[in-house]
This record gives sequence, structure tokens and C-alpha cells, in this order.
Amino acid sequence: MAGVGRSKVQAFASALCVGAAFCALFAAVAPEATAQTATPGDFSVPEGQKLLLAADELIYNNDTGVVIATGGVQIDYGSYNLVADRVEYDQNTGRMRAIGSVEMIEPNGNRIYADDLDVTDDFADGFVNALRIETPDNTRIAAESAERSGGVETTFNNGVYTACEPCRENPERAPLWQVKAERVIQNGETKTIRLERARFELFGLPIAYLPYLEVPDHTQKRKTGFLTPSIRTSDNLGYGVSVPFYVAISPHMDATFTGSGYTKQGFLAEAEFRQKFANGEHTLRMAGISQMKPGEFAAGTSDAVEDERGMIASRGQFRINPRWTFGWDVMVQSDNNFSRTYGIEGYAASTQKSEVYLTGISNRSFFDLRAYRFDIQDATLTDAAERQQAFVHPSLDYQRTFSEPVAGGELALNVNGYSLSRQANDITVRPGAAVVNPLNADRYKGFAGDNARLSAELEWRRTLTTMNGLRLTPILAARGDINSVNINTAPTDYNGTFAGNGSHTRGMVTAGLEASYPVLMITANSSHVIEPIAQVFVRPDERLAGGIPNEDAQSFVFDATSLFERDKFAGFDRTEGGSRANVGIRYTGTYDNGMTTYATFGQSYHLAGLNSFAAPDLAQATRNSGLEEDVSDFVGAVGLATRNGLSFAASARFDKDDFRAERTDVRAGYANSYLSLAATYSEIKAPRPFTPPDEDRREVTGFASLKLHEFWKVAGSASYDLVDKKFNRHTFGVLYEDECFAFSIAYEEIRDDNNTEGRDWKVGARLSFRTLGDFNAGGNVSPLLNPSF
Repeated sequence: MAGVGRSKVQAFASALCVGAAFCALFAAVAPEATAQTATPGDFSVPEGQKLLLAADELIYNNDTGVVIATGGVQIDYGSYNLVADRVEYDQNTGRMRAIGSVEMIEPNGNRIYADDLDVTDDFADGFVNALRIETPDNTRIAAESAERSGGVETTFNNGVYTACEPCRENPERAPLWQVKAERVIQNGETKTIRLERARFELFGLPIAYLPYLEVPDHTQKRKTGFLTPSIRTSDNLGYGVSVPFYVAISPHMDATFTGSGYTKQGFLAEAEFRQKFANGEHTLRMAGISQMKPGEFAAGTSDAVEDERGMIASRGQFRINPRWTFGWDVMVQSDNNFSRTYGIEGYAASTQKSEVYLTGISNRSFFDLRAYRFDIQDATLTDAAERQQAFVHPSLDYQRTFSEPVAGGELALNVNGYSLSRQANDITVRPGAAVVNPLNADRYKGFAGDNARLSAELEWRRTLTTMNGLRLTPILAARGDINSVNINTAPTDYNGTFAGNGSHTRGMVTAGLEASYPVLMITANSSHVIEPIAQVFVRPDERLAGGIPNEDAQSFVFDATSLFERDKFAGFDRTEGGSRANVGIRYTGTYDNGMTTYATFGQSYHLAGLNSFAAPDLAQATRNSGLEEDVSDFVGAVGLATRNGLSFAASARFDKDDFRAERTDVRAGYANSYLSLAATYSEIKAPRPFTPPDEDRREVTGFASLKLHEFWKVAGSASYDLVDKKFNRHTFGVLYEDECFAFSIAYEEIRDDNNTEGRDWKVGARLSFRTLGDFNAGGNVSPLLNPSF
């Protein structure tokens, strides 16, 4: 953030510097140029470049030593182009003067206009009248006159800067915003630009006045000084103003100190230190406050009972070599909600993960080793949710696809493991549910104690295509696991067999065959591929099925995307056992008008052995999965996308007996240059027979953005719970944006049944002046309303 703020301030300051004009003109008339390495502000012409001069008339006076070119004078020298009505060069005094409609284009794209220019050929002194500059990024600078003396200091008199285009109907009218200064002085030795008696004007009216301001010039990317302030408001914090101060400590180290004053809670101090190394970077962030009025927060919350609050965080990433990266991102705080309540940048999420990692990537392999823990930022006093989170120390993921074929096929190795611990059980109690349905017992999402696993799997596959187009893919896989379980309390309301504490080993071998027969059909304006697919996997029963703590295979969903997976479980704590067949059909279509379509439909069949999805699971991962019977539910998906921005996708799982939609997801969208629409409907039916507290879950989310005018845009989004009949979240905002200015205001409200935040709603506003910077109030509510520049 600091760098962004500095660069936008420097854009104004450096744009006012027109020393480039003097340098370029000197280069155009100097009899010789010394070759040198290009640096910022170096406008010399490489040695050996020829000067090309075109004019209606060229006069050389042998007596006075004056060369005069008149009538459509054009000079091309290196990357510079100059045109004027008249150019005079005095060889005796070494001065060059361009008169009348002077226009010059620099190598960087700047286009400079002037009425009269007079400069010495050693660039020590010079003078220019009625100066105007247009830069490639569409900014404009003007000055009544400019003088250069001593070769190091340039003074601009009555300078004006803006990024706004002039009004087409009335070019003399003041732009939407502009900055004026009576004197702008650039010092080439100190690399600074000093503005004297500067004022900021909006719609031609001055709204801010600075008697004195000194900023770094365009050659200085980092300079100590104040950055753009921001304001916030909150029911619990009051009105607040944040003022950041940037410090350039060294070429590779800097810091930002921010002081925020809140009318209700007092002074919040923040500091961020950043350091870059040859192979990485490190950031240290700290914040703290002594709350004046904790009683402004809801009683019985961590926000209300804590007076002295603070946090410290460290983030780093280092490249060991081109393939290996080591890093970390850790945070500790005084209580479980400080960073979220005060919106500490980068650490205000409801769940904050701290981690240390080592990652390696090559063309055919991937390695990831990391340790992590979770901070649940809520307003509870007991820290109960955080104590239920796993502290992983560490997790391992290694994948490798061997480059050399094995028996004509591809061999892949997958290694996965973890070691973790918890302070408290994470259990969803379901009283009496197991009596109605044995699969509806208590859900043990995590156990207090220690748990570890290491798994390794080899898979080989080869695809063969017969003469008539039939594709056959034999698949072989072998896997081994070792688990270590040491939990504090054994499960009680569980209908399966708990493996118990201690070490446990498991193994699984699989032999499978996939057959598919893609059929291509071509019409006059489209092409279609219909592909029937059948798979058969033969394997033994899953050992200790559902009896070992399930940490990484809880997010199991049976749908069209997992229909043809060899192992449908999401993680390694469960492995699919028993023989199974998957049958379905896939379709894709492509049309000349740019539309594409696709569809998938199928079903899965348990053939022999123990059905892993019918076995009880400690985490209830297989409950209501649609695979618990020998014949599964149907799954399907359809979708289309058109060239004009329309898209549609739907997926569902249907009950095999009455075709009731057990799980449904529908997404639709449309976008063009003026209108953008998106909507999603999701529904998950409660299991049958119905067991409290189960209930249907239905939610609809939507987003809409409409460009009302060339410069005006409105946008809104909402998420609505159709069961509770409440909005989970809704946002609305308005944006105005033209070529030089943007303003947005947005309102956001978030449903917070557990009072986990300091506030449930907020209003944010943002003013953006292109090339100058932003002014924020209330935080960034809706990133969809950010300006494009």
C-alpha cells in the first residue's frame, strides 16, 4: 500500500518537471553527444546519430555565426522530434531558440508544446514561455514559464496539473479537478520537487491549500513522508481517522507507521516493517490499543471484557532455488477477536490460518510440507471454537508422474500424511438420531488428542484405442496406510466399530477397466461428441471402514464430477473398497455461432464386498451420500455458454426410486458491456426418514451490475436463506468514473447470529483521482465498485 500511495503522489510532482524539454532541445542542436548509460532524466542522444533538418528556408550567416531555419521547421535527432515555425542557433553564444508553435515529442512519449524556447547548448541555463505537456498516460501539465539555472535547478512559474481531458464543447472551462502551484522547483541534486503555494481545485473551486510541499521526483521511488489518510465509522468504535507515515529506512527496507484515532475507543497504533532480500522478503506487522469504552461492545463478548488489546504477525517467503520455496505467515493476538474488530489489513478474516511451509515444483512432481493452526476470530469468551481446531504439525503432500513409460503406460506416485492434535472434541450431538437411522449418530468431526497418518499409493494406467474407435483403459493401483490414534475420549454414540488408540495399518489394491466409445457427429453448423462410458473396479473390502478418525475426507459430495473417479472420497482417511461399476454418458457440442454445450449423466453400482458408503463413519461423511445402497442415485449436469455472454449450468443428484432432487445447484449469468447478471440457487434435501435437527437447506445468491450512463454504474449482491427467510448478506453501491475521477459509495450488511463481529453493517465511500491517489472512508465495502484506473 505504501508504494502505491507514493507513486501516485510522485506522478503529480514528476509530471510538473519539464526539464526533459530542455535536455531534448539541447540534444537536437549540440554538435556532439557523449554516449552513456541511460538513466532516469538522461536525455542524451547516442553517439553517431545524425541530425535531420527540414525547413522551407535555411539561412547561414558567416559574419554572425547564426543559423536560421524558417517555415515548417522539422528536426529529427535520435528519438526526438521537434517542429516549430522558426529555429535560430547562435554558434558563438551556444544558444538555440525555437519560436512559434513549438511542439516536441520525447522518447518516453511526452508531447511538449510551447510558444517560445531559449536554451544554452550546455544545458546550464534556459527559459521557455507558455509551456504545455501531454504525457502518454493522458495527463496534462501547463506553466506560464520555466527557467533553468546552474544545470541542477528548474523553476516553473504558475504550473497547473490535471489528468482530466478538456471539455470538447468548451475547452476553456476548468477541468473537473486540477492542481495549481505558483512555483514548482525541481532540484537535480536532492532529487526533490518543492511546491510553493499549491492548491487543489474541484470544478474550478479551490478546496485545499498547501503553502509548502516537498516530494521526491520521478527518479525516487521511495521517500519518507505522510501517505493518504482514511476515515472509518462504526457503532462500537465511533468515528475514526487513520494517518499513515512512510519511512524509507534503506534501499531494501522500509516501514509504515499508522495512527488511528477513534472517538469511542481511543488511539490504535499500527506498524509494518518490510525488508527485501536477494531471494525473498519479510514483513512484520504489529498493532495495539488501550480501549477507552469497552462497554460499547455487546456484554459478555471478548471485545467488551478486554481493555489492552493487540497483535503481532510475521510473513515471509524465500526462494531457495528456482524449484523450492520456503515461507511462513503467523499471527498471535491478545484475544480471539482483536484483528477482526479493528480490521487489521491481512488479518481480519473470521478464520485466520497461521502456517509455515516448504514447497517444491518441477515439471512432473510436486512437494508440499507445512504446519498450520487456525485462529477463529469471534466474540466468545471461552475460545471454544478455536480449541476444537486442529493444530497440524505437519502435513505432507507429494505427487510424481514418472517420465519413463512402464509397460507402455503412465505410472504415478502419491504420498500424503499428517500429524495433528486438538485441545477439545469437535462433536455435533444428535440425540436419538441413531435409533431412527443407524447412519445418523453423533458426528465426530475431530477428537481431543493426537492423530497421525502416512499413506502411499501407486497408480498405473494405459489407454488403448481399437480399430473401430473403442477406447480401453486398464488401471492398476496399490496403496498402504499407517495410522496412529491417541485420542482422549472414545466415541460413545457410534454404531460402527471404533479402531481404538494405537497404531493401525491398512492396504488396498485395485484392478479396473474403463471403456468408452466417443462418437463424433457433424452437421452443417455444429459438431457433437457423444461418449458412453463404463468402468469396473475390483478390490477387497475397506479395512477399519469408518472406524479411524476422519480428518481430510469429510467434504464428500457425489455428483457428476466424481461419478467416474476411482476413489470418490475427497481425502486419504477413507478409501473406497468393494467392487463397483460406474456407468454414464458424456456429451459436448460446439456451434458455429460460438455456443458450446455439455452434459453428463450416470449412475454407480456396488457389485460385491463391503460398501464403504454404507458403513458408519465417525465424521458422518457418507451420510445421505446417494451411494449407501447397491444402486446409487442418479447424477447429472448440463451447461451452455454463448458468445454474447450468456451462460447456464445445472447439476443435481436424483433419488433412484422417485427421482426427487436430493441436491441441486443452478447457476446462470449474462454479461455485456452494460449489464452483468449472475444468480445461483442451491438446495440440499434433509435425509429420509427425517431426523431433527435435520432440515432442508436452500439458498439463492445474486449479483447485478448496470452501466446507467457512460460514467455511472450501479451494482448489488445478495444472499438469501430460503429456509430461515433471512438475508445472509446484501450489498448495494453506486460508482461514478470518468477518465480522471472516480467516486463510489456502498452499503453492506452481514447476518451475524452469533455476534462474532464488532458490527454487522458498514458504509464505505471512496474518492479516486487518477495519478494522485485515493481517499477511503469506512473501508472497501464492495471491490466490484473499484475504479478501473
